Amino acid sequence: MQITDVLKNKNLPDQTPGDKLRSKQKIVECVTFVRLELYNSDMPCGAKAVRERLEKFYHVKPLPSERTLARILADPLTHGRTGIYV
Repeated sequence: MQITDVLKNKNLPDQTPGDKLRSKQKIVECVTFVRLELYNSDMPCGAKAVRERLEKFYHVKPLPSERTLARILADPLTHGRTGIYV
């Protein structure tokens, strides 16, 4: 299953129908994917931009705070790459 399928699929295999909550690992995967998507599109890819993208495009519930997203992004995700962090 591709990550885009996981992000857009509201009824994940480990969830009951109607349950839109995602596990911590799924949120980290979503944040990782969205950050790389924004980075590869040469768009701002900081915590605020990732949060807006998760909310507007992927409809993630519950939406992580900007601080939580910043902690996830500070993990070895960037591997020394540069980007526009807003």
